[in-house]
Amino acid sequence: MSGIGAFARRAAALGLVAAALAAAPGAAWAETVVASVSSPKIKIQSNFSGADIVVFGVISAEGGGLDHGPPYDVVVVVRGPPEHVAARRKERVAGLWIGGASREYPLVPSFYALDSNRPLADAAAPATLDAYGIGAARASFGAATATGDDGGFRDALIRLREHDGLFAERSGSVVMLTPTFFRATVPLPKKVPNGDYRVEVFVFSDRVLAARTLLDLTVRKEGFEAAVHDFAVGRPFLYGLAVVAMAVGIGWIGGVVFRRD
Repeated sequence: MSGIGAFARRAAALGLVAAALAAAPGAAWAETVVASVSSPKIKIQSNFSGADIVVFGVISAEGGGLDHGPPYDVVVVVRGPPEHVAARRKERVAGLWIGGASREYPLVPSFYALDSNRPLADAAAPATLDAYGIGAARASFGAATATGDDGGFRDALIRLREHDGLFAERSGSVVMLTPTFFRATVPLPKKVPNGDYRVEVFVFSDRVLAARTLLDLTVRKEGFEAAVHDFAVGRPFLYGLAVVAMAVGIGWIGGVVFRRD
């Protein structure tokens, strides 16, 4: 009940902010979207099995002289911290599998989720989707470097991320509670990457971008998992020695326990 009450309070606050923005000078020529995230910080502990975040907001369309208006289409994009990905195709030569053509992408989102109230093709023009990189197929992976035939690598990378639950696109998952008030529930998988995320909210009217806003989301490991992760990343050599020592110790103990006289 406390979570529902907090959600209601934040939603009411968003409505007040939107009304204030609509009344402000200069607000009459364009829509404004005011959005928030239910849980701006996700804590990952040993019992973490995934989580849902709720993105909700209010679209302000007050004032005269607007070229567009309701009904609106809303697209919510959640991007994880970028990472360098090297993809290589295995080729069979003389009965052996060897590395063939490859491609490296320096800025692949470690997590990418897109939620919309309607299919993207109905919500916005292709040129607009391309301009803002909306959709995994259009998202920027950085300037790629390639060797050999690089065709199909990007599509294959997206399919692998989708299989792992790290890339997802859902249509109809943004709910328009009123013509100007929306809510989207974005599931985060159990193995969601650690780091700082960016949440983008796009509002379209008549397939034209009417408003846009950015939000922050943080996913952090805490407790014993965080200590192990920091130790492994900060001191990899000592971490490797500790793992080897632990393996040797467990093997010795097993040998003593199960030794036959």
